[in-house]
Amino acid sequence: MADDAIPVGLPPREAVEWFRAKGFVFGFSWQDVEREEHGRAFTVAKAMTRDVLETIREAVDRAIAEGETLQMFAKELRPRLEAAGWWGRREMTDPATGETELVQLGSPRRLKTIFETNMRTSYAAGRWERIERNKRAFPYLEYVSVMDGRERPQHHAWHGTVLPVDDPWWDTHYPPNGWGCRCLPKPVSRGQAERRGLKLTPPQAFPDRQWINRRTGEIQSIERGIDPGWDYHVGKARSDGLAPTPYRGDGLAAMSSVSGVHAKAVSAFLSAFGMTTEAAQIAGTSFVDAGGWPIAIAASWFLDQGATVLPAGLAASGLVDVGTAIRSPAEIRWLWIAAKDGPVQLVRRYFGPADAAGNVMVVDIARWWRARRVSADRAAMMRKGIVAWSSNDSR
Repeated sequence: MADDAIPVGLPPREAVEWFRAKGFVFGFSWQDVEREEHGRAFTVAKAMTRDVLETIREAVDRAIAEGETLQMFAKELRPRLEAAGWWGRREMTDPATGETELVQLGSPRRLKTIFETNMRTSYAAGRWERIERNKRAFPYLEYVSVMDGRERPQHHAWHGTVLPVDDPWWDTHYPPNGWGCRCLPKPVSRGQAERRGLKLTPPQAFPDRQWINRRTGEIQSIERGIDPGWDYHVGKARSDGLAPTPYRGDGLAAMSSVSGVHAKAVSAFLSAFGMTTEAAQIAGTSFVDAGGWPIAIAASWFLDQGATVLPAGLAASGLVDVGTAIRSPAEIRWLWIAAKDGPVQLVRRYFGPADAAGNVMVVDIARWWRARRVSADRAAMMRKGIVAWSSNDSR
């Protein structure tokens, strides 16, 4: 793939803003991260500590904002990763299995993948924002492949496909559609379509192939021509989708439905993070906590299979203290825990200030979230893992 296929120079404002609105997610393998999350959260396989992931993210941010080339990006980032010990082949424990493996960390090839993937997805998401904004004037999209003989045969066949912007085909075929994909969506007006004789025709369909995620056991059917993990619309994968879902509980405490009265408490919780309208609550926001970590907060915190709910064991009246624990915590910790019927996840745990009785609101945020009000003794037992931030240290 030619480096000149990557856009250089000052990028569209939307591309920079989209990248900076991303949250973070840790994954030992790229297969640990849901495909949509790749478009909503910054992640690098086996970058399992905050300092390494933030170092890489900072370099990517600068590359996008300043239009750096791959050579500029790698020259600046490599020595920083070497100094951090994240380079070459090293032994690392897989948190999902507990087994120690010899794995590849930083390398020139990995830096190239990180650079190209983030540049292409950021520009693609930035394009989508403009496409959405201008779709009354340009109601169609044309699939454009590079057509230099190095494109995938399926992408060659899709070249020239013209469909409405809102056609569901784009939900899985909006480019890029795989590692190294250089295809682009081109907005088309009605006048342009008429002058060029373009017709809206169903795109060529290719047989599905079965792909098994060896990390989770999930089986997916993906159309040939699309790489596993890329059958999503990066432009639509905004912070709302990154927001965690309500914790389902352990079977002892079920999730509770939100009544009309309690819906006001949900709205007040979201408003405290700056989302004062329904549209803003649906779109979500990226909140940076006291320790400098971004969290995607949105109305989808309270959605499960279309229903508005609260996590297991939490009453709507406790949402005020949940918000306080996140915005003004006494302490924040990182710890690995196993979710029910799921893989081991890195959880950010917030300890709120103690109330008059000494009780503490504890909030866990991973791909799911939960909150519990516990006694001082129980809170002390829950202070596991690594301290990410403490109010005592910040004074």
